[in-house]
Amino acid sequence: FYKRQSSGINAEYGGVSAPYLDSWTQNIRTWLARTIFQHLDKEIQMINKTLEQIGSAECKIGCVSTAVLSKISINKHEHMANIAKVLPYLEVSVNQEYLVHRIGELAAGSCLGCFRWESGGQYKNAPWNKELPTDSQIVAHCINTYLDSHLPRNPMYPEGRTFTTQYFVQTPNKADSKKREYALFQSSIHPPHFKVLVEDEVWEVSKGRNNLFHSLLLLLFHLRNEEHGMLGPVNLGPTGLNMLWIIGS
Repeated sequence: FYKRQSSGINAEYGGVSAPYLDSWTQNIRTWLARTIFQHLDKEIQMINKTLEQIGSAECKIGCVSTAVLSKISINKHEHMANIAKVLPYLEVSVNQEYLVHRIGELAAGSCLGCFRWESGGQYKNAPWNKELPTDSQIVAHCINTYLDSHLPRNPMYPEGRTFTTQYFVQTPNKADSKKREYALFQSSIHPPHFKVLVEDEVWEVSKGRNNLFHSLLLLLFHLRNEEHGMLGPVNLGPTGLNMLWIIGS
C-alpha cells in the first residue's frame, strides 16, 4: 500500500489487506463520481442552458475562457450566480473545451470508469497529448477544489483555496518547502505521482493507476486515526462531509 520514509530510511508501513484496499478504492472512485463529477457536470449543463435562454449561447462553459465566465458572473449575476461556484473547478486547464468534455465523460457511470491515470480522453478525434491535463490532474484538482469549498475561509488565503494552499503541495515545490501537519504531495506531473506528507515524513504510495486513489485513502486513513476524523475544523464523519465510510467507518 505505502512506505513510510523518515530520515532517509524506508520501512514497510500500513498493514491494510488487499481486499480492504480494493474495496476502499472502489468506494473512493464511487464517492468522487457521485459527489463531485456528476454534480459538477449537471451544474455546467444547467448554466449552459441558462446562458442559451438569456441569449449568450456563444459564452457557454467549454466555449470561452474562465476570465470571460468570471465577467459574465459579475455582469449577469442575477442569472449566473452559480458560475462563481463552478469556476474554481475549471482552472486546471486553459483548454476549456477538452476539460468540460472530459468532466462529462468522468461523470458518466458510477465510478470514474473511463479514468486513465497517466493520460485522458480523445480530443477532436485525436489521441490525448501532454498539452492536455491527465485524468489524475483533473481529479486531484477537483477534490482539492471541493475541499476548498467546505473549509472555512482563512484571511491568509483570500482566494478561498484553504485546502489547496495548506494541504496540497505540487512539484516544483519540495515536500519540505513548508512544514505542515499533513498534506497531499504531487511529486511528478508526467507521469502523475502522489505521496502523503505527515510532519517531517514522506509516505511513499505505490506507483501506477491507483496511486492517486491510494494517496487520498492514506490521507483519509491518517485523518481518521490521528486527527479524530477531522480535516482542520471540518468533521469528515456522518455529521460533516460524510467521507469516513469510504474506509469502512
